[in-house]
Amino acid sequence: MKVVFLTDSLSDLDGVGRYAVRLISAMEALRPGLEVHVLLARKHRPTSADVPGHWKVEVALPPDYFFYMTPARFAVWRFIGTRNTKRAARDAALVHAIKDFPHSLIAVDAADRAGIPCVATGHGTYTIQPVVSDRHKRTALKAYRRFASLISVSRYTRKRLLALVPPEILPPERVHVVPNAVDAESYVEPVALEGGERPWHGKRFTLGIGELKERKGHHLGLEAWARRAARDGDLHHFLVGHRAGDDYERSLAAIAERHGVRDRLHLLGNVSEKEKIDLLQRASVFLHTPVTAADGGFEGFGIVYLEAAAAGTTAIGSLDSGAEDAIVDGVSGLLVEQNVDAVLAALDSVLDDPVRRESLESGGRAHAERSSWEENARAVLAIYDQALAKSSVRDRKKRPSS
Repeated sequence: MKVVFLTDSLSDLDGVGRYAVRLISAMEALRPGLEVHVLLARKHRPTSADVPGHWKVEVALPPDYFFYMTPARFAVWRFIGTRNTKRAARDAALVHAIKDFPHSLIAVDAADRAGIPCVATGHGTYTIQPVVSDRHKRTALKAYRRFASLISVSRYTRKRLLALVPPEILPPERVHVVPNAVDAESYVEPVALEGGERPWHGKRFTLGIGELKERKGHHLGLEAWARRAARDGDLHHFLVGHRAGDDYERSLAAIAERHGVRDRLHLLGNVSEKEKIDLLQRASVFLHTPVTAADGGFEGFGIVYLEAAAAGTTAIGSLDSGAEDAIVDGVSGLLVEQNVDAVLAALDSVLDDPVRRESLESGGRAHAERSSWEENARAVLAIYDQALAKSSVRDRKKRPSS
């Protein structure tokens, strides 16, 4: 069975890229006859070293900012992307849009033209944004109506989606929650880093991971850390994620400056996968407090919460976000309201109570171990099989009776 996958990357540097690599690899292990053809977006991030050489991978899709293009450019790229995807899907059984709208629009356009089903994954912000956009809503709803199934990475994302999309367009039974997963064993053993010591070695620190943008909520966690650090003289904070050098990044530095702790805030930019694991293993607390941004963006799940849990590091996340699905509150980490006082109280409770911290670390490891890409892949393959069976029934009904 050949499946065409649409994604903006196969990179370790972003959640969608890690999701794509790990899910497809796990499905291939369960179903050895799976033929993988991946279509990437232009200007994609560096491809993971874990991508097998036998996968067919080609750049054939619009860049990541497709959603924001002018209507004329959008139309051109929709045509190009659909043409390229249809060509790839000529001998395929199914198209899977791992990237949200509008790349999923290209996927379903091409699948319809090829006469095969399309399954889409909904990760969060760009599952919801199209259906509240004056410009994109009509087109998005038409696309959602045509998906054979939509995989939501969290109950939170599914709840928000179904509150906005009428059931006659997207019936609830076609929206399946298949939570993100983690290969827990990969985060247990210490990693060997080439090139000697890193800036975080030998330091006591909290850690944040995620692109420096509002919806990731770095400003919330950083304000809480800065207040704590002002009275905790050896506590540092390391922040991993793409640096744009914009107003938001400057505002983060200003928070630390205001509290007199700028010398203990370290903006690392992107790091390697091994460095990320090393950071997660050494951190005192993983502090990732996403918010609902002014533009409506939100965190749909957060694989990195599971990665922190697997590394034995307590995570603090936000309520009213996909963190609700990734963290078992009080067992594998803490969930707090989206305000600084709540984040600071949680941070203090973990740092000041070794017994509680140890309990959360133990609970986090157990939670991560119960998660697996194998189970995720098994659920997705079952969704494929269901979509293909329904497609076969429809095809038989269309044939004239003899």
